[in-house]
Amino acid sequence: MASQHTYDARSSRNVIPLRPVIKDYAWGIRGLDSRVARYALESGIIDEVDPDCPYAELWMGTHPSGPTALRDGSTLEEAVGGPLPFLFKVLSAGKALSIQAHPCKDGAKRLHVENPENYVDDNHKPELAVALTPFEAMCGFRRLEEIAILIKKHPEFAACISDEAKLKCFLAGPSEENKRDALKMLFQSFMSCPKETSSVQLKLLLKRLQKEQSCDFVHPHEEPPWERKLSRAILRLAQQFPGDSGAMAPFLLNYLLIAPGESFYMAANEPHAYVAGEIIECMACSDNVVRAGLTPKFKDVDNLVSMLTYSMGGPTINAGTPAYGDDRIMRYTPPTGEFEVMVITCNPGEDITLPQLPVPALFIVIEGSGNTDNDDGQRLVMRPGRCYLLPKDCPSLTLAVNANKRGPLKIALAHENQHMDEPTLASAAEIGTKQWAGEFALPTELRSVGSAPNTPRSSGMTSPMVNRNSNGEHHVGFYEVPKL
Repeated sequence: MASQHTYDARSSRNVIPLRPVIKDYAWGIRGLDSRVARYALESGIIDEVDPDCPYAELWMGTHPSGPTALRDGSTLEEAVGGPLPFLFKVLSAGKALSIQAHPCKDGAKRLHVENPENYVDDNHKPELAVALTPFEAMCGFRRLEEIAILIKKHPEFAACISDEAKLKCFLAGPSEENKRDALKMLFQSFMSCPKETSSVQLKLLLKRLQKEQSCDFVHPHEEPPWERKLSRAILRLAQQFPGDSGAMAPFLLNYLLIAPGESFYMAANEPHAYVAGEIIECMACSDNVVRAGLTPKFKDVDNLVSMLTYSMGGPTINAGTPAYGDDRIMRYTPPTGEFEVMVITCNPGEDITLPQLPVPALFIVIEGSGNTDNDDGQRLVMRPGRCYLLPKDCPSLTLAVNANKRGPLKIALAHENQHMDEPTLASAAEIGTKQWAGEFALPTELRSVGSAPNTPRSSGMTSPMVNRNSNGEHHVGFYEVPKL
């Protein structure tokens, strides 16, 4: 490859090409439709793409379950002088991942001691995702008021929950502590429902939803959009995992659609399940996952139920913050010290110099093509899928794109967090209250100018909101959330 002869692996000044590790799991996207497969082919770690293989993840890091190597056969850990605190990934999800959460540090240590076969390390695993395509995910619990409405509306779901848990849900009142206790009892009751009961109720639910979604049952405009989204999500999950009551998870978890360039952060002990799409993902260096549904893998329902925070509401959704005085460098910073991500865009006819960092960084080309230069004259060809190490304090690298190119060059860069005092993302537990009022928000006179009726709103005190006006321009409005 063109980049092989322009670096010295022994030099701390050179940008070094990497060989990432590919993972194929049942939920991956098959063949060349998978971005992971295309990136792996370009990076030289596979010679051809198997059209039947579900290419799921591309790993860049020093985790023992998938250590990245240099092209001379040495390891990334050797090149940087020790393990990196983060694991950098590309995910291609063709169907839903498991309902899961990642343990905190204390929980990870305990699980690793008790069950080292299924919990392979003792580290926590907060994670950040940046969407490369439209991305569907279930993240965080719905508000208890929303779940109560769904229990009343869907008798099949209600039949999978004990009467005691339902009563506690309906009588929780305004106390946040009571709501969390009620949510925990409700979730535990649902997850421990006997399979013979949940299987029968799931069949009844699917039969009813299929009838309601048929063209001769109800006109689409007579059904609220959130109900159609919820029903179709359940039908799709049930098709992917026949007989698994986890298909009813959208009744409990927020169902989100993330646009390309948007990001979210999942802290430890927060439930989530990625459903479909492709993302960049960065996390603390761990592979610990506590699963409870939508998977043929090991399920650990008791540990999942006991470890969750039961905070209500989804994570913040953020499109990044311009960094280093250049709006072509978008920064995604979580409230954890192990990692942050930058997405850097260089348009045709432009060049851009990457910031010089005091810590090692990894980057991968995610879109477009171009070339590089630095003070040492190091020239690398940039193509989607190629991965590189930027050593600590190495000379600044300049990216350039020929003016005749028809699209920009984009790279994603991960390193240890350098902006802990300026996070751009937070989980539901850290927010304390939900950032939107949910799919059941009622109309109110306190709506921002130009906003559509029945649009979900943020809860709590008056907050800024970015909208688009009729010309497609962005403006900031303010709103207050109606109380149910």
